[in-house]
Amino acid sequence: MLIYFLLHRIKSKTFNVFVFSLFLSVSALFSQNIKIKNIKLNNKLNHFAANMNKGKVYFSQNKLNSKGKPVKTRLNTYLYTLVSGYVDSQGEISNLRPASDSKLGFANVSVATFTNDGKFMYFTTNSDIIGENKSKDFRTFNLQIHRAEYIEGKGWSNPTELSFCDKDYSYAHPTLSKDGKTLYFVSNMKGTKGRTDIFKVSIFEHKSYGEPERLGDNINSPRTELFPFISSDNKIYFSSNRRGGLGGYDIYSFDLNNEDEKQQPKLLPEPINSIGEDFSFYLMDDGKRGFFTSRRVDGKGDDDIYYFKGFQASKPVLNLAD
Repeated sequence: MLIYFLLHRIKSKTFNVFVFSLFLSVSALFSQNIKIKNIKLNNKLNHFAANMNKGKVYFSQNKLNSKGKPVKTRLNTYLYTLVSGYVDSQGEISNLRPASDSKLGFANVSVATFTNDGKFMYFTTNSDIIGENKSKDFRTFNLQIHRAEYIEGKGWSNPTELSFCDKDYSYAHPTLSKDGKTLYFVSNMKGTKGRTDIFKVSIFEHKSYGEPERLGDNINSPRTELFPFISSDNKIYFSSNRRGGLGGYDIYSFDLNNEDEKQQPKLLPEPINSIGEDFSFYLMDDGKRGFFTSRRVDGKGDDDIYYFKGFQASKPVLNLAD
């Protein structure tokens, strides 16, 4: 699991043919007329985890060396960096600028989330202390979540590792609730039942934090959950390779306002989900437009960012989760 955490990428070559056929037979019943587009910025590099902050789009891509080549570690894994830009009415991102640099003090920075006022950013990076690798017999710089503060004239400054992060586990893919009082993330920390599960932790004025709490078994599966996102109507969208999906990793939704103990995550319809790898869903506040990342046959690189419109969060989606 360490390799995935370092890569922030997903590889799977199998899917359930029976479930795929079932999906095709009933998907028309749930059609939302969603339109997607592989945006122009995509190329042979990896692009993923698009997110909005104060009118800007932030996303992750390969960190490049002076020759424009992707940087790799001694373990032959990629390093990543954050980039910002502006999005137009067609979902295209332009005016790109580096969003993470030496001021954050880390070589690997990706998958960020922001407070509504744009003052704080939570992001994924590596610990500067060697810890245990829970799936291998060696020690590694595990992933951790840090918080940075935006200061006019200085940019993102004062990076701080969150107090609950343990160097012997990995913590990644942070996302904030809309009121800014809860941070959701994935981890392989103690208490995890799958390879990685989704957890949440209370935030106190972005200065201190409670104890992490694993979300229930009606969200987490015995497999792997990744890339949570909380929408303005308090639904959690996340990716999982649980049984009953369409591809290797698929995007699911779950209504956090619904207190029905029997509620199960719902599989988003085509064309957002595919027989490829689909993850890192972001929905704009209008509930109709957003971004997701996919590795599918018509892509330009391994991980491409897609823009979508015509989504209707209130419409039914497939419920094929196990």
